[in-house]
Amino acid sequence: MRNKILLILGGVLVFAAGYFAGNATPTVAYAGPPAHGGIPKSYGHLVSAVVNPGGTALVFEDSDGVIRFVTMTGQLETELTRK
Repeated sequence: MRNKILLILGGVLVFAAGYFAGNATPTVAYAGPPAHGGIPKSYGHLVSAVVNPGGTALVFEDSDGVIRFVTMTGQLETELTRK
């Protein structure tokens, strides 16, 4: 019984210490300026977004049926032509 009481009091003490240590110095994070990726309008309209191991890729399709996978930074990954 004594061990359970000590364990509970120890847990409460650690929780309280962590709570007060975390709230002692608040940190405010502000968003920076938006990053603009250079995606040309000739890539067509946005069809979808795909998550891959390298990050998120946007899928564009133009009027000729060309499908382009572009990273969020605007780099062209792959181009597929539909026939």
